[in-house]
Amino acid sequence: MSALIHGWILYDAECRMCRAMMRRFEKIFRSRGFAFAPLQTELQPGERPNEMRVRSADGRHFGGADAVLYLARFVWWGRPLRWFAKVPGGKTLLHRIYREIASRRSCDSGACLLPEART
Repeated sequence: MSALIHGWILYDAECRMCRAMMRRFEKIFRSRGFAFAPLQTELQPGERPNEMRVRSADGRHFGGADAVLYLARFVWWGRPLRWFAKVPGGKTLLHRIYREIASRRSCDSGACLLPEART
């Protein structure tokens, strides 16, 4: 386990897919100085999560595709994603792909589906 704390990965604990992703990546990112926490602990009453978030130890906040790109810095296999983000239009495409996946994620009882995905 890394003694250096890099930050916190906040995931939607009500979302089955989000919990599965957390379990899949937990060991990898814990060993790189990240702790996981439910996103619901930081939401206002009635607020619904629409993207994962990362809070870095130095106080920076990242959400959605930007959070994924930040985390890609800490694993060798994230390098191609970071390169792609530097290609003209690449980061815009990554944001679009993230939003598309987030809007259609499978959740327990549909609790975390975005309103436009429920129709």
